[in-house]
Amino acid sequence: MTDAEVVDRLGAAGRAFFGGFRGLRDVQRRSVEPVRRGRNTLVTSATASGKTEAVVAPLIARLVDRRRPEAGAVCLLVVAPTRALVNDLAVRLDDPLGRLGLDSGRQTGDRRDKARRPFVLITTPESFDSMLVRDGVFEDGRFAGHLLAGVRAVFIDEAHLFDGTARGDQLCWLLERLRRIRRLVPGADDSRLQVCAASATVPEPEALATRLLGPESVVVQVSGRRDVDVFGPSGAPGWLALNEAYTVSALRNRLEAAPSANLDEYVEQRLWQALSSGEGHGMRKVLVFVPTRSLCDTLSAHLAATLPSRRDLQVLAHHGSLDRVRRERAEHVFSTCRDAVLVTTTTLEVGVDIGDVDLVALVGAPPGTCSLLQRIGRAGRRIGRTRVLALARSEVDRAAFASMLVSTRDGILESGRQARRWSVCVQQAASFVAQNGSRGRRRQDLVDLARDVWPDTPAGTVDVILDALVQGEYLEEHRGRLILGALWADAFDGSGGMHANLDASGAGIPVVDAGTGEVIAHVAQRSAIEKGIALGGQVWDARNVNGEVLLTARGVGRARGGFRYASRAAPTGGEFAVHVRRGLGFDERDAPVVLLDGEPIWLHFGGSAYQAALVSLLPFLRRLAGLAGLAVAGCLSGDRLHRTAAQEEQLRAAVESIVESVESTLSPGPYHRLLPEACRQRVAVDLFDPRRFRTWLASRRVWELHSGDPRMAAVRLVLSPEPGSA
Repeated sequence: MTDAEVVDRLGAAGRAFFGGFRGLRDVQRRSVEPVRRGRNTLVTSATASGKTEAVVAPLIARLVDRRRPEAGAVCLLVVAPTRALVNDLAVRLDDPLGRLGLDSGRQTGDRRDKARRPFVLITTPESFDSMLVRDGVFEDGRFAGHLLAGVRAVFIDEAHLFDGTARGDQLCWLLERLRRIRRLVPGADDSRLQVCAASATVPEPEALATRLLGPESVVVQVSGRRDVDVFGPSGAPGWLALNEAYTVSALRNRLEAAPSANLDEYVEQRLWQALSSGEGHGMRKVLVFVPTRSLCDTLSAHLAATLPSRRDLQVLAHHGSLDRVRRERAEHVFSTCRDAVLVTTTTLEVGVDIGDVDLVALVGAPPGTCSLLQRIGRAGRRIGRTRVLALARSEVDRAAFASMLVSTRDGILESGRQARRWSVCVQQAASFVAQNGSRGRRRQDLVDLARDVWPDTPAGTVDVILDALVQGEYLEEHRGRLILGALWADAFDGSGGMHANLDASGAGIPVVDAGTGEVIAHVAQRSAIEKGIALGGQVWDARNVNGEVLLTARGVGRARGGFRYASRAAPTGGEFAVHVRRGLGFDERDAPVVLLDGEPIWLHFGGSAYQAALVSLLPFLRRLAGLAGLAVAGCLSGDRLHRTAAQEEQLRAAVESIVESVESTLSPGPYHRLLPEACRQRVAVDLFDPRRFRTWLASRRVWELHSGDPRMAAVRLVLSPEPGSA
């Protein structure tokens, strides 16, 4: 079938979405038929390959062809992981929908368009949850309708960000609750709810499709990769084509670790080297990813004070604690101005359209290959090559970067752990009860809901959880019906925090521009710095007034520091630890012991969760500052480790006894603490996976790394307190 024939099969929707295209991309050709036939479909292909249009165009065609939408009915619900992506999708869909006489809207904490009931409503899981609770219609105390009762299809964008998380489990519950609403409302469309999704980085697409879209779903997978160039070290700068000729060790030797002091100056120097290199003169837009909001503030302020003296560059900042207006302004300025540098955290990791990006700089290695692909996938659309500046903050970063870049080249993605996070049942019990107002819910309604979401739910599991919530006075039970307890009733009447399954703290203290009254950000606590504090790419003077922090702009200048935000250091994931091992040149089973100043150091490369278990099981091992999840101090023989692994029942019992100490490394969800103790332990054990841990222990090859081994130099650098020291 030709491209013209594919577009014609979609009718007006095809012409609206693809009429201006010179030709369809492969992912678009292959996605049209299954989506248009009503199949639940997961579409995976490279970033910027047109996945959104590949799904939304046939969805719209099917919705319009089957029945002309009634005015004021939400027919397509689009769910995205971030508010920034919600905004981006709204802009991308506005024109083609307008050509069809259809409208779209956004419903998030920042935008509230649900009242006008647009044909396409774009939202986040948290706002989806809120709408289910708040937008029902009751007549004489009985449920009579709902804002979302007319939804006939759901599209989930960047689906990989929901997989293996509490938010992803929540989304499965929300979809099942939406199906129930459609069945309850008189006169509602009785056809099956179609659910589709898209993602660029999915290691096991069939498994993800089954978990999120259902067992009858199909997968459209289009392979492909971009040409990647990596900028060389400062002593020999130049662009390295990342081809098959480079091994992990060879690539690691082409990277370098930043000095421990003056990181801002180092990043500035390397950025300028890349921009002024022989192939860099055509680069106009640079996206800089950093690991923390504080570094985003200080680095963007430093670059704003220094780079413009070298070249006319606009420097901007973007992170989750900045106010919506501030974030959207940064996105708009970056996308419209000619030359700019945008410093960001993970808020711009997924597919927000910020225009052409010529270079992606990574300050610190991301947690894994999937994240790396998302970040560097933002670049290269204009020139056809992806140019990357990998700025390692330590020798650990340097090793991880080398391994991840080679995995990116070879298309190797990590598979995460899968387990039920029953903490989501706690939150969904509250939300499902609140949805029915003062009438509450029968206990059996919640049991049935859980079984429809997770058909293999063990008998009695939900009842035990509900008993604990009643005993804790989170829920009340009267005449066989559950209603919200006083604490939760107040929470649902308030800010809406009960709709989230994010491990995050509240907004914090407002920070206000004293000149305009504009809220710039929210921070965890007032800063001790009064003169010259960095925030959002600028330098300010601060003063505390009536519970707020008032800022006065100082213009361009040097900052003395930044604000502190309500966040904790992320644990070292098992995938990241594997990349460090691989980057240092060790095989899959290698777990060497190194003598450093006479003390044995065991490099286990297991990640934070496994390390917590190891230290609890083998008390003679000691944690090392700066090497969490990678190494411990203490003399350990392979025989001792393998004897421990061979005792299967004892090992499982030991893991169960210490699982509470590793819970924080497993991201079980914010309501995990409200589960009954036995259920809480079962969840933590399932997430930890003792069988997998035992297999890992038994496969470790413990041996002493001698000074003559060529890998010793790299290991000593990793173990040194100062990056780059001998």
